[in-house]
Amino acid sequence: MANTKQQRKRVKIAERERTENLKYKSRIKTMFKTLTVAAQEDKERASQLAIELISLIDKAASRGVIHENNAARKKTRVSSMVKLAEGTGKPKGPATRDARVESKVDKRSGRAKAKSDKKTAVADKQKARAEAEAKAAKAKPKKAEEAPVAAAATEKSPAEEEAAAEENTAAEAPPSDETPAAEETTAAEASPAAEEAAAEAAAEEPAADADAGAEEKPKKKAPAKKKEEKAEE
Repeated sequence: MANTKQQRKRVKIAERERTENLKYKSRIKTMFKTLTVAAQEDKERASQLAIELISLIDKAASRGVIHENNAARKKTRVSSMVKLAEGTGKPKGPATRDARVESKVDKRSGRAKAKSDKKTAVADKQKARAEAEAKAAKAKPKKAEEAPVAAAATEKSPAEEEAAAEENTAAEAPPSDETPAAEETTAAEASPAAEEAAAEAAAEEPAADADAGAEEKPKKKAPAKKKEEKAEE
């Protein structure tokens, strides 16, 4: 309770200002409702109401009933409603809010779907990797079992090794003395025609030597005749 005269006066002034502020606020709200209806039915009346509403908003802001930023938002809302009535603006209001909410929901659902797809892809990769590792682990014992079998197949028995060693020694051994004897036997077994041809060749050799000696003797006497001819001169 106000105890002093000044306090009681301030209470009266605050109550009067509150009622005035309510009048401005309520009038602005009612004019917005009438403007929305007029924008759908009568475009000319909507433009006139928009002018009156903008002036009322400016008065309320100047008297301090509403904040300047709030007044600016309300005026932009009025101008957008007029443009929508004229067919030159974008729709705003509850419908657009619903559309925005739906778009946000769609975005969220799309993100959730992308995350779930990513998780499933990672799980599939891990599963495939585990299967490959399991197959590799199963293949290792089989290879270990097949290795001794292959080694046993490549190994030779003692008898085969001895036979191979004998073949190598026989290939590296020098030629034996039996080859001259074989050549003598082949020469002894030659045909009689070959023996006759050899005998004729041997008989012709002395005759050829004698003829060659007879030809050499006159050549030696030639220098003596030359000496006698020189003495006579």
